[in-house]
Amino acid sequence: MTGNASCRRAGANRKSSRLKARQALEGFAFVAPALILTLVFFIYPLINTVSLSFHDTNVVTGQMRNVGLKNYANLLRDSVFWKAAKNTTVYTLIVTPLIFIAAFILALLVNKDRPGVVFFRSVYFLPVVVSFVTASLIWKWMYNDLFGLINYMLMRVGLISRPVVWLGTETSAMLSVIAMVVWKTAGYSMVILLGGMKAIPNSVYEAASIDGASKWNTFWRITFPLLRPTFALALVLSVIGSFLAFDHFYVMTQGGPAHATETIVMWIYRNSFGYFKLGYGSAMSVVLLAFLVLLSTLQLKILRTDFEY
Repeated sequence: MTGNASCRRAGANRKSSRLKARQALEGFAFVAPALILTLVFFIYPLINTVSLSFHDTNVVTGQMRNVGLKNYANLLRDSVFWKAAKNTTVYTLIVTPLIFIAAFILALLVNKDRPGVVFFRSVYFLPVVVSFVTASLIWKWMYNDLFGLINYMLMRVGLISRPVVWLGTETSAMLSVIAMVVWKTAGYSMVILLGGMKAIPNSVYEAASIDGASKWNTFWRITFPLLRPTFALALVLSVIGSFLAFDHFYVMTQGGPAHATETIVMWIYRNSFGYFKLGYGSAMSVVLLAFLVLLSTLQLKILRTDFEY
């Protein structure tokens, strides 16, 4: 009988092992498409870019020459790169709070179920659907000093006496692009914040109301703390997107005037596909990636502090 029990246990173990193996295989089959896409479109290009950053490539012949850390050393002496880094950082520091303020106000406006709130949610989110290139072309026409809509309206109401060249000076060009970006992306952050607001239980607000909490105390002690994980997600996405800014600057200002709106990604693009310095462009890409990974890690570490209540 002992032998029969041992055989039954062995058979049960083999059956359990086969079941686990089948479940593991089924799980792998589900994640395989995402894994393949990640390998093909991220891991392989990343490895190739890092390798390319240590080489000097002849685009005509396709030959590669190992130059070690020369591309990284040239980056340290590249004044345009550092100006582009400064421009991108200033742009990020200005546009991110503006997007958050606009998105938070919009989320508060459409958070309550009122007549027509679905319509306004759609209207506020509509600019997100428009591509950055299309939005940039529209706003570039609106900023035109000869026949643009903005100058026309401001002159009609008497705020300006003559047309303003919005994209012609260093300060106004940057601020003009920022205004377009806030209009274009605030709806996306609004949806993220709105989802966080909807996830807060009504019972929490009801308890605060019974305790006599004011609207300000309710916001500051309940809504804001419970939205911190949502803020963390939206902030990381916004900062990464800002540091990767390219198409709207390229369409609206082409990096001018005098590199005043040149961004890091735009300078990478110019070197890689304009000057055919693929190795140097790859080196800048690696540095930018490392910086964004470090920055995102620090953001999440800071914003996740005291998330437990």
